[in-house]
Amino acid sequence: MKVIVGWDNEAKTILRFHFSEDWEWNEFQAALQEAESLLASVGHMVDVIADFQGSNRVPTETLARLAYVGSPCPINMGNIVLVGSKLFATTTLAIFQTFYGKVAQTFEFTHSLERARALLAKAGIRYPVGQKVMFA
Repeated sequence: MKVIVGWDNEAKTILRFHFSEDWEWNEFQAALQEAESLLASVGHMVDVIADFQGSNRVPTETLARLAYVGSPCPINMGNIVLVGSKLFATTTLAIFQTFYGKVAQTFEFTHSLERARALLAKAGIRYPVGQKVMFA
């Protein structure tokens, strides 16, 4: 599987997606279904890290399938942080700006899981989905 999802910490407060090279949307959709089960297994807000460090591309069907990612989202999903290279972040930001306009202006970029975890720890408050997205 080229998209793997699992808990990032023992407290089950961060769910992490790991995307490896040449991942495809069908693999991402399968990981989303697994993530929904994991989120449903806990009774608290859960932040998400999407780790794209192992991937250097966005699948060609990204624009056509982008709406699938945001609906419907589990109610206990909090902040979302994307981790990846500068090129990946720039490409993804352009896509999000096309669809989500001003929301994309709040994105922040970094290239490490450590930084992503620090951003989530600093954020503290768990935002409902769609209110706060960070690119790390």
